[in-house]
Amino acid sequence: MHSSAVRHQEHSHGRSIRCFTRTCLALLCATLLSACGSLLQSKVEEPLVYRLQPSTAPTAAMAYSAELAVSMPTATPGLDTARIAVLRAGNQLDYFYGARWGGTTPQVVQSFLVALLQSQQAYKSAVAENSRVDPDYVLDVEVRDFQAEYRSEGSAPLAHVSLMATLINIKSRAAVAQLHSSATVTATDNRLGAIVAAFQSALQQASVNLSEQLTASLEKH
Repeated sequence: MHSSAVRHQEHSHGRSIRCFTRTCLALLCATLLSACGSLLQSKVEEPLVYRLQPSTAPTAAMAYSAELAVSMPTATPGLDTARIAVLRAGNQLDYFYGARWGGTTPQVVQSFLVALLQSQQAYKSAVAENSRVDPDYVLDVEVRDFQAEYRSEGSAPLAHVSLMATLINIKSRAAVAQLHSSATVTATDNRLGAIVAAFQSALQQASVNLSEQLTASLEKH
């Protein structure tokens, strides 16, 4: 075979390999891009997010010149989460699937309490403890209960909210009062919307009661 024919054959063979390689790379890139697209465009549904806000509370009969701060609450184990807790028979703690609060339970309770206390206008200021205000008193809060409780299978649960609080005088570093407030509200239906509405009502009742105890404690001091 002539040398020119050999070179032509080698050239054609090399070109075929290069074309094959480019085709493989193109297919590989297309596969990777497709995989990335499926990861970025996940079909997994986002959880429903629920926010609790206080209803308008009556303006306080007496106004205090004190600056009040509400601490970031601590929570019973299992409740320090944004998931909506469920207590079933046998003290089995569970969570509703596909739903959560707008923040962790302590964040929800702190925000709710601050907003309610501000609306009552009983203090010179009522703020979250991490604000820049130098408070006279701190309300140290613990969330004992914040769960939906099923008493029987298939029935609508009740929302149970229980708050413990210690009122602390910042100047003396002394505990002024120990407060406890609890409320339970049965949901109108075994649906998530109705259960969240029961939480709203229970937290409102517990917070108003805690506020009443708070003002009664300050009147004594």
